[in-house]
Amino acid sequence: MRSVRIWFTKKDTAKYISHLDLTRCLIRAFRRTDIPLWYTEGFNPHPHLVFGLSLPLGVEGENEILDIRLDDESYPDERVISELNRVTVPGIEFLKIDAPFQKPLFITSGLYEMIISSNNDENIRNTILEKINSKNIVIHKKTKKGEIKEINVSEHLTELEVLKESDSELHFSFILPAGNDFTINPIQFKDALISDFSPENINWSIVRKKLLIKDGTEFR
Repeated sequence: MRSVRIWFTKKDTAKYISHLDLTRCLIRAFRRTDIPLWYTEGFNPHPHLVFGLSLPLGVEGENEILDIRLDDESYPDERVISELNRVTVPGIEFLKIDAPFQKPLFITSGLYEMIISSNNDENIRNTILEKINSKNIVIHKKTKKGEIKEINVSEHLTELEVLKESDSELHFSFILPAGNDFTINPIQFKDALISDFSPENINWSIVRKKLLIKDGTEFR
């Protein structure tokens, strides 16, 4: 038995697949291949699948991570990728495979890109930048105890960079906490930014580019 880490995308319509449904989808995909997936022992055996960090529904991912164990140590890595891509669903593409280097517990943040645009040429760029510069972007987050806590996203937002802009569109990247200890959902961040606009007039997309560890380097 050996452990391997697989990188994959979750885009287009696949961004609307929940984490639980994604797990079921991938288990079905593995069953349609000849990949010797390792199963747990005991009364109810199940395949060993561990994700790096689940994506919020509606957010795309360019470098998502899945850890599996192979029952046959000699099974070629490149065949794992080709077999999975042969049976995958639209929006999910398997990119590469390697030995795990760090544990998922090392993940502390995510690098995201967000595009927000307006259908009716509102000056959305200035409004959003003013909110960001105000350093007071408040969201409400439910704690593990079920309590509602007020969080100022600005206190946790880092490395914000405008990539492309016009009066009716803003494309920017940023880093937000994303890990087992503390996570800020980028959807909530987006909602706070566009709260002054009518939802039917706004288009948006969010992509998680990669997962990061405490020192700011990419999780691998």
